[in-house]
Amino acid sequence: MSSIDSPNPSFEELFRPLIGIPCWNLKKGYGSFLTFEFGQPSLKIREPREAPNALPRVRKHFARRSVTVHGEWHLWIYCCGWRIRMNEELLAHNESTDEEIDNACLELDGQALRSVKRVPETNLMLFTFDLGGTLETGPYDQELLEQWMLFLPDKNVYTFRSDGAISFGPRDRSEREWVPFS
Repeated sequence: MSSIDSPNPSFEELFRPLIGIPCWNLKKGYGSFLTFEFGQPSLKIREPREAPNALPRVRKHFARRSVTVHGEWHLWIYCCGWRIRMNEELLAHNESTDEEIDNACLELDGQALRSVKRVPETNLMLFTFDLGGTLETGPYDQELLEQWMLFLPDKNVYTFRSDGAISFGPRDRSEREWVPFS
């Protein structure tokens, strides 16, 4: 699977490596966040650490080894409104019950990404999948928030904001430079 050649790709270039690739391990995270994996799986192993100043329940968490499976590409739907549809039928949205969201994720899981389109005037995004599934994302309101993050195989991340700006850089970078997204 290829990576992106430029830190400032066009919109089409950004998602081109994922077209035709099935998403997997699609699930609801904290609140209404959604995570998608694409590409070959790999294990991320976090070794136990000491946290002597932490509360006992937090210290217990750090004392365990954590093993997670991620894809080469990881898409995190973050602070935005979203809707999952299957063949035009609304299955869930960001304010649905946990059960409705889990069921919608099961329907979309395993479907290959067919296209991604953006409406620049509203910053709505439409992710279309090969078996009739769609994911639509958009800003909650006028608040400036990060709508999604696309983690790349090279350990960099693209972050898309509700005003249509995008940033690119290492995953652990705290300060981001934002540029308009074409």
